[in-house]
Amino acid sequence: MRTIDITQILSPDLKSRLRVNDLRLFIENSQEDAVVLDFSYVKFATRGFIDKFYNVFLKTPDSLPFKVEIANVPEDINTILESVSHTQTRARTIPAHTPVRSFRTTDELISYLGAASTTG
Repeated sequence: MRTIDITQILSPDLKSRLRVNDLRLFIENSQEDAVVLDFSYVKFATRGFIDKFYNVFLKTPDSLPFKVEIANVPEDINTILESVSHTQTRARTIPAHTPVRSFRTTDELISYLGAASTTG
């Protein structure tokens, strides 16, 4: 299993969702069966990058032609990664007891919202 310093392929600052695709292509072109992505020297990562990284590498690992492990993830980046993983797995349904209001016109909606803002 080959260890790849992610900063050597991308940058210490992981800002772009598009760079996740570059990383995947790099790994695919290396023809490795398994890799460890080492985050030791990562200084910064955006939520967008981590979201795309999670969806490409971690959400459905069986869809990849190689096995991926991650190592040495800084605490702040791991926090974002955990947050992203929770938002990806949570059910997104509206509870049955949620009230639904219908309006025939925009004026009715505006009137309702105006009344709600003065009572709430």
